[in-house]
Amino acid sequence: MKFSITQSAMMMYLAAVCLCWHSAKAQSTDSLRKRDLQEVTVKGNKPFIVMRADKIIMNVAESPVAAGSDALQVLSHAPGVVDQGSGNYELRGKKVTILVDGKDSRLSGDELKEWLAAMPAGSIDRVELIGNPPARYDAKGMAIINIITVRNRNFGTNGTFTAGPGAGQYTRYVAGLGLNYRNARLNIYGSYDYQYNKQYYQLYSSRVLDAHTNIAEDTWETRERNNHSFKAGADYTINARSTAGIMLKGLLNYRYRKVFTTSVRDYMGEASDSFSTVGTTGDLQIFNPFVNAYYKTDFDTSGRQLVVNADYFNYDKTWSDNYITNFYDPKGMTLETPYLLRDNSPANNTITSIAADYTQPLWKGKLEAGLKSTFTTTDNDIRWEQQTGGAWVTDAGKTNHFIYRENIYAAYVSYDRSIKKFDLQAGLRGEETHMEGVSLTLDQTNTRNQFNLFPSVGVTYNHSDKHRYGITYRKSIERFSFNIVNPFVTYVSQYFYYQGNPNIRPSIGNSVELSYTYNNELFSTLSYQHYSQVLTDIYRQDTGDVVISTYVNLRSAYAMNASVTHSKNLLHNHWVSTNTVMATYAKYNEKRGAQLTNSGIGVYVNTSNTFILAKGLTAEVSATYNSPMAFGVYKMKSRYFVDAGISKSILHNTGKLTFNVTDIFNSLTTKYDVASFGVMSSYNNKIESRFMRLVFSYKFGNQHVKAASNRRTGIEKEQRRMEGN
Repeated sequence: MKFSITQSAMMMYLAAVCLCWHSAKAQSTDSLRKRDLQEVTVKGNKPFIVMRADKIIMNVAESPVAAGSDALQVLSHAPGVVDQGSGNYELRGKKVTILVDGKDSRLSGDELKEWLAAMPAGSIDRVELIGNPPARYDAKGMAIINIITVRNRNFGTNGTFTAGPGAGQYTRYVAGLGLNYRNARLNIYGSYDYQYNKQYYQLYSSRVLDAHTNIAEDTWETRERNNHSFKAGADYTINARSTAGIMLKGLLNYRYRKVFTTSVRDYMGEASDSFSTVGTTGDLQIFNPFVNAYYKTDFDTSGRQLVVNADYFNYDKTWSDNYITNFYDPKGMTLETPYLLRDNSPANNTITSIAADYTQPLWKGKLEAGLKSTFTTTDNDIRWEQQTGGAWVTDAGKTNHFIYRENIYAAYVSYDRSIKKFDLQAGLRGEETHMEGVSLTLDQTNTRNQFNLFPSVGVTYNHSDKHRYGITYRKSIERFSFNIVNPFVTYVSQYFYYQGNPNIRPSIGNSVELSYTYNNELFSTLSYQHYSQVLTDIYRQDTGDVVISTYVNLRSAYAMNASVTHSKNLLHNHWVSTNTVMATYAKYNEKRGAQLTNSGIGVYVNTSNTFILAKGLTAEVSATYNSPMAFGVYKMKSRYFVDAGISKSILHNTGKLTFNVTDIFNSLTTKYDVASFGVMSSYNNKIESRFMRLVFSYKFGNQHVKAASNRRTGIEKEQRRMEGN
């Protein structure tokens, strides 16, 4: 590996550290005699992982491994969370919706991963893993991962500065500044974070199309990213019972990629008859603003409360690629003129939402009810051109302008009550959905309306302070990502395309889970999920030797999962160990193609260990292992990785210096086989994962804590489906 850090970046980093050290030293000297007369706030470290009956909480700031990383890497350490590939996450075997501050990006696939990779870990306060969300959450997804960003709770003026270099195959660095002012009635805050990184992708595939033909493709890609994230807002206490606020946040991301793919076609047992190369260069720009305005009022002191949220989310993408395909004979001689292709694929996706949530005591319990309307429009204008005779001509077979509109009108009611040793919860959510997909290029329109009821029920028996037993049921819907219904073709090489399917329908899921909790340190579950019209991706051979990857609805599928998570303080609280073991079995019920019914048990093991070595010195070691597993058209191979980090509090606990290494053994490689409608494929994908990082963080200003008010915003599931290219 090459660990090179530019001199200018290092000088800026050291200058920032020295500046903050001198500032803290001067502040310490000037106020040394005043300390005995002033209030002193003593803060203990939070545990990295906290287990509760209804959720597991990851306090990201307490993880040395997370420092300088991003949200994508944070999720890789979440207990019970498995990335099934292409941004499809599961929690304890359940399909997951990822929220940020209670809002869903509606992104999926590679775009979701790019979005999470652009979110600095330093901007994340905690991650909540909710296995059984109540009715107030949208019906999408059987489980929820809620990423909650940092909100300062201190009076006065204060802030946080973060900076640090890193290296893998290439240099990377992060920097960020957050400021906050709070008095008795007003809180004003803002932050800016910057990330630069360059990362390699090495992908290999081998596809058997028939008894004679084999296609082997080898791809090397580098992606260079400049990510900017920002947040600004204000909260105002109108009176003793009412507050209001507005928040603006977003991302501005630039990515440049360079790809080189070699494709070889040969006959079994014979020398290759030809090969081709594809050189790709491309630029991607994403501007992603989000605005939330809220009003919260308490009608009295009994718990009657109304919260109103209005949200606006926009995902504006400019994407262009240039492809040069060259064709050669077995001796490397050029066969024909290079095939020149380019695409310009702008996309603009907008979500607006308004929601009202009401809470009040009722019959010794709590009643919650709410209304929500969500309006989504996605506009994807995919324009492909090929060069013919020195002129660029539209490629009608790949070009498509597609607009998708979706309006969801929802209402819910839920009731919670405790009766002796039982905690009871029941909820019902109704969602009316209007969908319209319009291909302006093909002059095709698909419309669909549907209404669904989504009940949820939970019963917990508190046998004692230490023993708790529970059973839950939840019905949910799996909405497709927006790009899936767009029938456009995405060119990868002369032998491989991606294509959408405008006839896709949402999938309905039902889940039952049994749980047992011991002393809030051991949490075990046994669950069963059943899906109808389940959505899956398949591979099929098109004309000639081309393979197309697309999506279809299968009749049904089911999954069973058993998990145990245990967290324990050891060595007089100097060692905190959290360990998860999970087994999953899943199978499709489908008559088309015997390969779609492949199934097998998969095992997941995760361990996270935090060590308090000395005063202000903390170390962390974490590891994750996934066993081989067969499901549908896929047979996944095993994979594992180990991360480690160490942090030291400095500058009278106002600063922290952290060093970490991810994927120490460089072992994280995704290998799998695919058998789908006569196409037999093997894949070996290595995305760069071993990095070293050195991160310095410094807190300045007043550090006295005021309890912060919690609020949920209205968009909670919609933002995720905008991705999948």
